[in-house]
Amino acid sequence: MKKPTIGKCKLCKETKELNFEHIPPRSAYNKETRYYTVNQLDYLKNAKEYAFEGLKPKSKKHQGGLGNYSFCENCNGFLGSNYVRTYKKFAQIAMRIILSNDKKIKSYEFDISDINLLNFLKQITAIFIASNSLLFTESYPELIEFVRNKNQNELPNRYRFYMYLNNEGQARNGHIHFTNHYGTVCEFAFPPFGFVLSFDNPNQLMKLSEITNFKYYDKINMVNKLPIILNKYPTYYPIPLDFRSENELNGST
Repeated sequence: MKKPTIGKCKLCKETKELNFEHIPPRSAYNKETRYYTVNQLDYLKNAKEYAFEGLKPKSKKHQGGLGNYSFCENCNGFLGSNYVRTYKKFAQIAMRIILSNDKKIKSYEFDISDINLLNFLKQITAIFIASNSLLFTESYPELIEFVRNKNQNELPNRYRFYMYLNNEGQARNGHIHFTNHYGTVCEFAFPPFGFVLSFDNPNQLMKLSEITNFKYYDKINMVNKLPIILNKYPTYYPIPLDFRSENELNGST
């Protein structure tokens, strides 16, 4: 267990003892994750060597799961009690589907009528809050209210969420990026999921399945069947929405 530290909670904004927050939740395949912390410019410069040629970073290998000191004990407990179990349930379903099918399959359809999609979307939002600095929610304060109020299903249209499946490549850390092509986005990837939060972009991100309307599915027991189609993409390079395959990156296609 990682020791607590004193800091400002990214959810309640109070200065207190912060616990280590697993991102994604520890119960969603992030219990024993081992990883290196690499400077982004260094990774971009040597991305091919890191991804395909076994180059080892000079930094120390960490273990015990990806995460950060983001939330206080109370906020951490609130997320665990209300949203984490839903995220874990969906992750288990998606992982079973990926692992039980041919690796060459790139798109899956399955029924999510028994998932509380509002809670799932709130946990995704909490992941993006935890992954960024305190300045993030000063610019986008509605995200905090959406997570902290478990009954809140209103969120301004400037926020659009997208989803894909992922079990190939590197994790993406959820940090905010300002891109020329897609505008302002956050992208988080950790098997079996990838998520994108898009800001102020009225255009659909065509490669991805939009899940913004999950915020309206709080009474999920009223839905008899709810199919969703999710594409599966690799994430070898830390460039937002770069889903090139190993062959494409190596010039084989």
